[in-house]
Parts: sequence; structure tokens; C-alpha cells
Amino acid sequence: MFSEEENVHLLSRSNRGVSHWNRLKKSTMIIRAVVVFSILSALATGTWLLQRYLIKGDKLDLTPLDGFCAHINSIQPDEYIGRHKKLAQVLEFENADALIMEGGASMIYYTNIEWELTERAFLVVLQLDNDEPTGIRTTIISPAFEATRALDSLKKANLPKEISPNIVEWLEFESPYDALKKVFGSNSNRIIVEEDARLFIYQGIANGLQESDVYMAPESIRMLRMVKSEAELEIMRCANTVTELAIRTVRPHIKVGMTEFDIQNTMEKALHRAGLTNTWVLALVDENAALPHGSSSEKKVTKHSTVLIDTGGELLGYQSDTTRTFFMGKRGHNETIEDAWYLVRRAQENVLNQTGAGSTCAQVDLTARHIIDKGGYGKYFTHRLGHGIGLRMHDEPYMHQGNTEQLLQPGMTFSVEPGIYVTNEFGIRLEDIVVVREDGKLELLTRGLAQNPWTL
Repeated sequence: MFSEEENVHLLSRSNRGVSHWNRLKKSTMIIRAVVVFSILSALATGTWLLQRYLIKGDKLDLTPLDGFCAHINSIQPDEYIGRHKKLAQVLEFENADALIMEGGASMIYYTNIEWELTERAFLVVLQLDNDEPTGIRTTIISPAFEATRALDSLKKANLPKEISPNIVEWLEFESPYDALKKVFGSNSNRIIVEEDARLFIYQGIANGLQESDVYMAPESIRMLRMVKSEAELEIMRCANTVTELAIRTVRPHIKVGMTEFDIQNTMEKALHRAGLTNTWVLALVDENAALPHGSSSEKKVTKHSTVLIDTGGELLGYQSDTTRTFFMGKRGHNETIEDAWYLVRRAQENVLNQTGAGSTCAQVDLTARHIIDKGGYGKYFTHRLGHGIGLRMHDEPYMHQGNTEQLLQPGMTFSVEPGIYVTNEFGIRLEDIVVVREDGKLELLTRGLAQNPWTL
């Protein structure tokens, strides 16, 4: 006898078998996908938990940073009187009638007004006037529709009564340089334009005041911001000290498996906890550190990594900038890199011991470069030794071999940041901010140079 199945047409039997096999394959594929997904999820969760443990599980304690600079005062109103008086003296020395500036560090320095640059001219005119208490008459040239905001900014500036700016408005269909002519009338012979003014602003001033001799700010004007007061130094000293403290606080919590981004994020938390604003962090690991201005990535720390952290922020308008390079491995794991670290450290020390007031910026650079040259890494020290710092991160004076005319003077602040960068292998940089003291010697604005590449 034939079974019912045997009586079924052969084609029908075949289709039903294929359908059953397809259902089985589909079911098996789903099971496999679920298994693979579960494994991947477990791995991802494990990695996340591991990173969480490495980064947060060791209880990063940021309390040493709390309120570190809370006792520091902002620049007080009376200081602006002194700044205006010094400017008046320099304008007289230069036989000039006025200094004109647009938004930026100089405007903040003289008026405590912050103003974003746009296509419209917003200018401050500091005009020599012996009838004014400070010897300077201050005028603001503002677009008419921005006059209310300009008045608001002026109120927030909290300037002393001895400095009482006038606001002169210009309409959209008018030229701001015609408004400038009204300020000067026919009583202007030599007009100085602040060195960072944009070209179209400078040309507009020069064309608008054709009967005057218009020129860019000479060194005598620029020196006024280069030389810091005690109040400025107090802010900068705390800002740079707490930045270096933040690096040392974070250092023990940098673990194997963390990425450059992880380090960056952890440092940002520390800097914010320290009370700094406009913070920034460059974290580079191993061969990535051979790029002086590289960018953080997903590259991970290993047990033998070299880690470079270049970081800073702003305190009451003034900048900090500190770099530390350290090793994850034990002593002796790579003598070449260790030797390079100590060479960079000696270059810093040589600058502190051998230069000061009266040295040229070129001599300062060469004093560090000589040590690195002698150690055989001269061609790997690829940038200048340092830059001035204050209201701006990078400012005058600049420490490079070509700056042979600029002499260090008491009150100048600048970075000392020698480095060695061997492409595709490693990078070492150490950076501290210094000030030229009244006795001519250099003083660190941090608590001290890094002592070794393990504990800092």
C-alpha cells in the first residue's frame, strides 16, 4: 500500500520540503543573529563598564581644585586710570594724537569692553587731552542700531568716573570714518592704529583721515600690554598654578585603555572644577605627540605609553597654558624616550638660570635650543621656544631666533616650552609660564618644573 504522502504529486512534495527547509534555515539564522548580537552587546557593555571603572571607578577627587582662585580679584577700576595715564605718556613720546582700536585684547585692556568683530566698524578712540583727569579722552564709534548695546557694555565695564567715554553713532547708509572725522575735527596730525586692526578698518581710517599721518602701533605702544602689573600677575599666577595642579590631580587616574578623548574630557572636568572658563585640552598619546599641534583621537593608552597633555583656560580674562609629558611604564622601559624627556627638562632649566631682563628673545630661544642641539635632537625641536601670554593666549613677545631686537623687561610674561618631536615615534614637550621679575630674574607662574616623567 502507498501512504498518503506517496500519493502526493512529486512536485507538491518537493515544494513542501523546500518550504520546511527554508523555515528551518530562517529560524537558525535568527538564532545565530540573536547569539551574535548578545555577544557583541556583552562585549560593548563590558568595555563600557571597564572604561567607566577605569575613568570613574577610582573616584577622581577634584576637591583640591575647589575655590583655588576664589580669593583673586578682577582688575579694579583704578587700574584703568593708570593704563590711560601710561598711554598718554607714550602718545606724547610718539608725538601722536590718538590710538584707535577695534574689538579685541587692547579694547579690553583700556576699556574693559568686549566686542565681537563684524563687518561694521565699532571703534574706540583714545585721544590725547590734557584737560581729562587721565590725559586721555575716550570716544566710542558705534553703529546707531548698536548704541544701546554699547551703552550696556559700558555700564558693565565699571570704569572709574575719571574715564567717561562718549558714544558717537553712525547710520547704516553713512561711513563710520566720517563719524571719526567729527571726533578729530582738524586737530589730528598723527594717528596710531592698534596693531591687530583688520586691513579694511586700517584703510578706512587712513582714507577717512587723509590729512593725518596714520600708522600702525609701534613697539612703545605694544609694550604697554606686554608688561604686566601686579594685579595682572596675581591673576595669571593663580590661573597657571591651578592648571598645573589640575594636570597633577588627573595624572594618577589616567589608565590603560583610556583614549585621548577620555583624557581630554577628564581634564576638562578638572579645569572647570578649578574655576577656569574657555578651557581647552590637547591630549596626545605615543607617536601622536610627535605632532606639536595634533588633535585628540580614539588612540588608546597602553601600559608603556607616553602621554602629552597641553592645556589651559581663562581666569578673569587672563590665560593659562601648561604642558606636561609623562610615562605610563616603569623606569627604564624606554631609555631613548626617557633621555629625551630629561633633555627637554634641562632646556627649560637652562632658560630659567641663564636668561632674564636684558636678554633678547632670540637669546632666550637659543639658550634652550643649545641644550637640545648638544643632546643630538636639534632638528627635532621644530618650533619657537615660546610666546607671550596675557589677555591673549599667544601674544608678544615671541621667543624665536629671529627676534633679535626685542629685549626682555620686568613684567613680561611668556611660555618656556622646548620640545622634541620624532615623527611616527614620540613627542616630548614641557611648558611653563614665566615672568621677568623686577630683579631681572625669571619666575615661574606655576609651582615648579616637572621633576620626573612619572609623578610630575
